[in-house]
Amino acid sequence: MKSAKQSKSTLRQRLCSTLSPSIAIATTLCAAALGGAAYAQSAPAADPAAQPAAAGDNSDVIIVTGTRKVGMVAADSPAPVQVVTSEVLQETGASDLMNALSVQTPSFNANQVGGDMASQTLTAQMRALSPNHALVLVNGHRRHITSNVAPGSGAMAADMSHIPSSAIKRVEVLTDGAAALYGSDAIAGVFNIILKDDTSGGSLTGGYSAYDDGGGNDANYQGTYAFGGDNYFFDISAEIENRDSVNRPTLYGPALCVADIAACQAYNTTGYQKYGSTAYRNGSINTYTGTNDIYMVDNPEFPYLNHAGDPPELHRKEVMFNSGWDINEHFQLYSYGSFGAKQAKSQENYRRPSQDGGVDLNHDGDTKDTVDGVVEANVNKYLYGFLPYEASDERDFEFAVGARGDIADWRWDVATVYGKNKMDVFTLNSMNFSLWKDTGYSQENFYDGAYWSSQWTTSGTLSKDFNIGLAKPMTFAAGGEYRIDKYGIKAGEPASYYGSGASSFPGYNPATNTGSYDRNAYAAFVNFIVEPTNNWLIDVAGRYENYSDFGDETIGKLTTRYDITPWLAVRGTASTGFRAPTLGEEYYSAVNVGPTSASPQLQPNGPGAATLGFGGGLQPETSKNFSAGFVLNDVIPNLTMTLDAYQIEIDDRILRGTFAFSTGQNANTVTGRTGGTPDSTKPDPADTDGNGTPDDQYNKALGDALVAFGYIGVWNDPGAPGGSLDSTARASISVSLFNNSLSTRTSGIDWVTSYASKFDWGRIDWSLSANYNDMQVLSAKAAPAALGGATMYSPTTLRNMETGDPKYRVNIGARISVGDFSFNLRESIYGPQYTLSSASSYPQVVRDTLDLVTFNNALYYKNSIGVMALFNLEASWKPVNDWKFTIGADNVFNQYPDKVPKAIWDYNIDSYRQTGGRQYNSGSPIGYFGRKLYAKISKTF
Repeated sequence: MKSAKQSKSTLRQRLCSTLSPSIAIATTLCAAALGGAAYAQSAPAADPAAQPAAAGDNSDVIIVTGTRKVGMVAADSPAPVQVVTSEVLQETGASDLMNALSVQTPSFNANQVGGDMASQTLTAQMRALSPNHALVLVNGHRRHITSNVAPGSGAMAADMSHIPSSAIKRVEVLTDGAAALYGSDAIAGVFNIILKDDTSGGSLTGGYSAYDDGGGNDANYQGTYAFGGDNYFFDISAEIENRDSVNRPTLYGPALCVADIAACQAYNTTGYQKYGSTAYRNGSINTYTGTNDIYMVDNPEFPYLNHAGDPPELHRKEVMFNSGWDINEHFQLYSYGSFGAKQAKSQENYRRPSQDGGVDLNHDGDTKDTVDGVVEANVNKYLYGFLPYEASDERDFEFAVGARGDIADWRWDVATVYGKNKMDVFTLNSMNFSLWKDTGYSQENFYDGAYWSSQWTTSGTLSKDFNIGLAKPMTFAAGGEYRIDKYGIKAGEPASYYGSGASSFPGYNPATNTGSYDRNAYAAFVNFIVEPTNNWLIDVAGRYENYSDFGDETIGKLTTRYDITPWLAVRGTASTGFRAPTLGEEYYSAVNVGPTSASPQLQPNGPGAATLGFGGGLQPETSKNFSAGFVLNDVIPNLTMTLDAYQIEIDDRILRGTFAFSTGQNANTVTGRTGGTPDSTKPDPADTDGNGTPDDQYNKALGDALVAFGYIGVWNDPGAPGGSLDSTARASISVSLFNNSLSTRTSGIDWVTSYASKFDWGRIDWSLSANYNDMQVLSAKAAPAALGGATMYSPTTLRNMETGDPKYRVNIGARISVGDFSFNLRESIYGPQYTLSSASSYPQVVRDTLDLVTFNNALYYKNSIGVMALFNLEASWKPVNDWKFTIGADNVFNQYPDKVPKAIWDYNIDSYRQTGGRQYNSGSPIGYFGRKLYAKISKTF
């Protein structure tokens, strides 16, 4: 029989061996963490005053988030609040504040790539909900949001990249629903960014990082300076960043085809038999080999022609100040503000030479003729094809001024905050196909227009403690808020939207998708905090808000905490909440295009949506939040642990729904079913009604809407002359818009632990934090009858919402301090995730190799990303108190997500179909970039 000591050691080894490819390092960390406590306790006692604060334990920090009770420390909070200090934010290779926070907060995962304009303003998700479900505050006041609407998700949250990390004293992360305290958006949690309030000193930091496999070169410079006196302070901070794109292109199938035309044509006549049927012949091959597309081989980027999806090149400059002036002991003025400028440029899908369609030399309405020995369709602007860019020039501004104080034991605070974000948008290295066809000329660079968003929030609060005979005085708080929201889209230059518009991103057309919109909202709240006994706290809050565009909402919350012993407490919250749709979600409109597809996006609150049966416009999302957990504090000296379970139900959840109108002809469409020869470059009716089979005729409601907005000329023949969509994009047309069609339930657990081991040679600050998250779609409303009455989202889309994010995340960290040196070791473990893709279009010999799933009576394969364990390492040296030298590596062992199934990849390469997808499955929070190396130098003064 094994001894208890042997069993404990074996269990420890089994646990630790699963944590990382770095088995030896992970085992060593775990052995120290799980077995080193006895030695740590036997070390000589150190003077607590002489020890620095534990990097992972900030339980004694007085917090201002999640409660209106004055003087509450994090360890006593009735709601889960994680405090992330400025020192911890700097101990990473993260490029900006959002990514630095995602490193420290397991339930907060940052997106590393994005499609189209979404790549210019990358976002992050709390508990796998929308970025819009986490509220950002600065010094307790609402931060304004970006003007850049992510077309797919509707994300329009505050852009944290405009806040210099050097300006931050700490960030208080509330992982609980708090709409009753703060209003709209605080469904998943709250980030309260507390700015520095020093009266002297400052710092300068310079850093450089790059990916070991190439790209992402990032130079970052930060500085802060403070001055003041006994009754005032002024802190100013700045940050400059210049970041290169990360180039991870893939082979471009059509280019491979024209590189060996004989082999390509042989495949199309006999090679398809490898896959068992003529149905798998690539009908586009003749297009590649019979036009100027043959010159793709001379493109300098050949054969890696497609770079769409790589993160953008980025240049940003940010400055921020925070100030306060104590007029007397009862009255203080304060102000803070920021200004940021950001330019970004991202690559779009490659366009082949022939995709411009040629020039109508004889002006007969087509490009099919031969004029003076020249085939009109072969008069192409870019002989080798072209790679367009989307670019943005952004300005971000916020200014706040306020006063606080106390009168006759009443504490009061009034403030007004104005913030605005404006983004000018450009399409570069492109062309307008319509202009080229009509005139034989097109410019290369286009001004597409601009969007802007502003919020002006004025608020006031009153609070007082009343002795009502309980163990402690009751805290009463009340207040109000008035906010004006504005949003607008400005038209681009005429050439950007004429006809088909600038290729890859058409400019904003004043006739269909521009305008200026505004609304106002006012709110009032009341809050009572009572402590019936010394061990029991009850916090009750109610809030009423009224919006000029959709009406009012009333919400509330009940939070309680009971300290069973000095070291054990239980806590829980039940609350209702809401999120008002942003004006961007209500009025955003654009045409999202690919090389062979187009998806006009209609305004949910506009006439196009009403035509389709969505006449009511967007309504607010509503939520029910429940959480329960416990707090352990010093049950073992220097050990703090919190464990909180949560459940969030959201009704009328907003997401983009898409309705297919046309699809490229194939064996399953009407052409193939009626014995015709399918041509994937030509359209057939798509599966609009969602029954799993392409329709026999085009949906009239969608067709009429497309004609009404000038996208096509004939409602039941998208390929007919007329309309603004590219002729090469009409084989795959869909119409999308945001809508309130979903109800979801998100459940999970947050676990945060910190422990300080003190030795005679130094100390180790341990941290262990984890999040388990599970999201389920409870229901999806049916589409209007005019669209066939199907659910707003396909069953596959709903399933992918449930499985497309990591199921769990674990952070294990150790900060080792030895004299002038410190070492940070962190293991970040991401749980499995997958999405489903249809397998029906692939040959049987390919399907036999896939991880297949039968779902909704159809066959799908899994795009799986398994458990990923990333080891990060940082070492710092402080030869003197005011200088610090740091080197580090994130993802030390160069981990990448799982690849696309090999049989799928090989099939697309073999048949020359590979046109842009990455070899790695998408959706991983770490991207597909590999190991990142960095170095920093900092000086304090």
